[in-house]
Amino acid sequence: MRKSRQFLSLPVVSLEEGKEIGRIRGLVVNPQAGEIAALLVQRGGIFAEQKVIPYPRVVSVGNNALTVQKASSAEKLTSLPQILNLVKENVQLKGSRVITEGGTALGYVVDFFVDPSTGKITSYEISGKSPESIWKGKALLPAEEVRTIGKDVLVVRQGAEESLKQGEGALAEGVKSLKGTTNRFLQKARQLQSRLQGEKFGETGPREKPQEEEVPRDAPPKDQPI
Repeated sequence: MRKSRQFLSLPVVSLEEGKEIGRIRGLVVNPQAGEIAALLVQRGGIFAEQKVIPYPRVVSVGNNALTVQKASSAEKLTSLPQILNLVKENVQLKGSRVITEGGTALGYVVDFFVDPSTGKITSYEISGKSPESIWKGKALLPAEEVRTIGKDVLVVRQGAEESLKQGEGALAEGVKSLKGTTNRFLQKARQLQSRLQGEKFGETGPREKPQEEEVPRDAPPKDQPI
């Protein structure tokens, strides 16, 4: 697996011509498929023409270069309408908030891991260093826990916090605290529901039997003179 930032600035080399096409300047995310759809490649200065390489055209990703079969693998963005639409969506995963279906904040995305052979996103590196997070530190969130990739928020399945793989910090304690809080909330909710049902049917619960006063064994009867 490779972090997304490890793709950036890699030179792109064509195998047939044996030349450098340019360097990777950005990744185009397909939020529905949870994968990298294409690579943005640029050659020369900041005002040079930017081209796009659909990820299926990538032959291999090495430590020092990314290879494609031929130079024509990189095309103008306007000639690839589907990728153009994704570029316009501009889904930036880094910095996205991570929220469970139940509305619990788990942190925000620091980076994500990609399978270089397919372009599939395999996991997300998230940080809990924010005031609303239930834990502190960094952890890995498996991609299968993600329900929706939005422009600003990643919605994950309820209970996804239990799938976090601890990187550093008090992750275990945070999750334990969250589970304890959730259990206490459910217990109180059940008690309230039970009390409301009792009031509905006119039930006030079992009455306590008055406690009888203890009388010493050698004490005379109350109605007998001493």
